[in-house]
Amino acid sequence: MDTNARPLSSSLSLTNKMLKILKDTRDYYSKDPANRRSMSEDGQCMYTWGDNHCAVGRYLEPEHQHESWDWNNDSITDICEAGESYNIDWVLRDDVHGLDSEFWRDLQSFHDDENNWLRWIDDDVRIHELTDSGKAEYVTIEDKILDDFYELNLEDK
Repeated sequence: MDTNARPLSSSLSLTNKMLKILKDTRDYYSKDPANRRSMSEDGQCMYTWGDNHCAVGRYLEPEHQHESWDWNNDSITDICEAGESYNIDWVLRDDVHGLDSEFWRDLQSFHDDENNWLRWIDDDVRIHELTDSGKAEYVTIEDKILDDFYELNLEDK
């Protein structure tokens, strides 16, 4: 199974790219959130662990998709600050360049929040699925995209 996100068409606007990435993330992790998240043996969230990638990890350049990558456990903010200008493009595939770093932080937060993917039936029974709180967070990010909350290169919008 290929755990990377499929390349996006260069003809898509930046707004449509964000919508497609958000939907792809929701759909990908909804299928098997317990086994598709990228967690180390000690429970740390990583961009890549084994064959799994986190939400942002699925869009990293292939040379960064390994457990020994220096930034594998750093925040989106830390990665942005390491770039030439404050952005995350320096580690991402070319087809997703130009999107606001805040979008990537929100996407990663949506993915990282266990409450978005884990529903407790009782003290002993839990179901891994997109929860009501996950659906609400998805709609919040979708609304932010559609309301132009994220800064975009207006020429590409």
